Amino acid sequence: MHERSLVQTLLKQVQQIVADDGGGRVKEIQVQVGDLSGVEPLLFEAAFAELAANVFSEECGLLLEVVPVKAECSLCGQRFEVQNYEFLCPVCGRGPVDVTQGDQVKLMSITVDSEDMVEGVKS
Repeated sequence: MHERSLVQTLLKQVQQIVADDGGGRVKEIQVQVGDLSGVEPLLFEAAFAELAANVFSEECGLLLEVVPVKAECSLCGQRFEVQNYEFLCPVCGRGPVDVTQGDQVKLMSITVDSEDMVEGVKS
């Protein structure tokens, strides 16, 4: 399951960001997962629940947003949301199209309680 390795990488990235910013207790991590990213949201959430408690406090939550696939027609320039994985322009009916959203996993934000510096970030 590659979701587990993605979560491990995410948690290391969050640890580094929080440590560089002075530490604190990580309360929530917000992540966007694109429909075309190859990530299964339920498996990602399960891996996060298992691994995050070992790195941060058990109260650390995950806010996971699934992002739809959007594209732009390279012939007519029309921007549209891809439906049913049909990568054809709804205006001109042709392709090719360029995917502009929905193919990535992005760390969007980290909520940190900086008043609780006693716990900090575990190594």
